[in-house]
Amino acid sequence: MEALFTPFLPAITLLAALFLPVSLVVAIVSLQKRAERRDQRRSPLNDKLLHQAGAQARIKADEIGDDIQGRLVQLVVIGPLAMLAILLPRVRWSQLQFGWLEWVIGLMSLAAILAIARQVLRLRRARQHWLEGMRAEIAAAQALDRLRGNGCEVFHDVPTGKDFNLDHVVVGPSTVFVVETKSRRKPGKGLGSADVQFDGKQLVFAGGKTDDKSVRQAEAEAAWLSKHLQGETGQRVPVVPVVSLPGWFVKPLPVEQTSVTKAINPKRAYMLLQDGRPAMHPSQRGRIINALVKLYPELE
Repeated sequence: MEALFTPFLPAITLLAALFLPVSLVVAIVSLQKRAERRDQRRSPLNDKLLHQAGAQARIKADEIGDDIQGRLVQLVVIGPLAMLAILLPRVRWSQLQFGWLEWVIGLMSLAAILAIARQVLRLRRARQHWLEGMRAEIAAAQALDRLRGNGCEVFHDVPTGKDFNLDHVVVGPSTVFVVETKSRRKPGKGLGSADVQFDGKQLVFAGGKTDDKSVRQAEAEAAWLSKHLQGETGQRVPVVPVVSLPGWFVKPLPVEQTSVTKAINPKRAYMLLQDGRPAMHPSQRGRIINALVKLYPELE
């Protein structure tokens, strides 16, 4: 039996090298999709997201970018495929021998295939994470934009020149808010599955998981923005940190009332304006708005 398959071993090995990478990635991605379908966690977002300005143009631009990448891949592989088409018919398979060098190259190639397949899965998970975050930010942005009717100026995805952006900044009649939006899947279905409690220091989600990192992040962003606006306007500018949780029902505890930091479902963002603070002077408010506009880069 071994003698029967030995002449075909080089051909089998070559064909495996050609088709194994794609087959392996397709199989693993299919298994990952199946696992995702079995996942009981669900997105808390129930409302339809309205299109942002330029949404269709952005979709078309992304499609064209994907098409360009596909063409570049074709340019990369067309040469090797042509060489294989020319050389394979001329190979004398019965005389082809595999030595230690060929096996080393084969094992190194297999290791590279497995490493790249692992990277594909990691990038797929990262892409899904960013997409969920994007949808949450769009939902929050559309809810916060309604505050314009209450005399607020609302900014989204504000660059800082650092390694982070500010998801949203709301300049109210009396207060500046920095809003950090978080996307988190709810643990299942049913009553209370989208409940989250906030005690001023941490979030306690349905299922018992806690999160104080988001609170600290919002507070750090508020401190940065306050310092930046003070430098730009020459006056102290308090900034209130807010954690936004689209799709979640936030149940504040009594101790939360004394906390500077707030946690909200962005649909109830109007509650932020009920702080009883005196209105800012129009000139100071104008300087704050101009300082925020300056953070955005110029179009090239």
